Amino acid sequence: MTDKEFDGLMSAMADGSRAALKQIYEEYVKLVYAVIYDTMKSREEAEDITSEFFIKLFGIAGKYKPGNGHKKWLVTIARNMAIDRIRKLDREIVVDEFPEYSNTEDCFEEQAALRMTMKQAMEGLKSEERQVLDLKVVGGFTFKDISELLDKPQGTVSWLYNNAIKKLRRCQKWD
Repeated sequence: MTDKEFDGLMSAMADGSRAALKQIYEEYVKLVYAVIYDTMKSREEAEDITSEFFIKLFGIAGKYKPGNGHKKWLVTIARNMAIDRIRKLDREIVVDEFPEYSNTEDCFEEQAALRMTMKQAMEGLKSEERQVLDLKVVGGFTFKDISELLDKPQGTVSWLYNNAIKKLRRCQKWD
């Protein structure tokens, strides 16, 4: 969806159009969910916040300022909502559910030998790697965009992405 199309849908939503909300939902629900899940590490919380996100989007449609890159705007709102929920719950999110290994390659070779599923493979990535991969693959962002969103050097973003891809390729079979 182009910025111009998005701007038009936001304008329609500001006038009360639920059809415009539906179009935006269908286009961006996967991206919004991925961003929130990467922050929360909880499927249930991510689903709840994703629903709240689109309700909030409908409510703030009249305040939207066109022309500033709508995907970055959506990602920022989604991430902030997830962070707000974490603060509200006042809890820590467990990032790594896998046992610690002294050598990351050993970890992935052992997991591949166990014929991990794609979900398990993704969970084996570091949080930063998973976040960059989601923004690149699901969100369609460029490395430059991701660099700006995450406030990280572009080289670091590229390295995280390539490292994640290498780790996923080590998995022999995805069910």
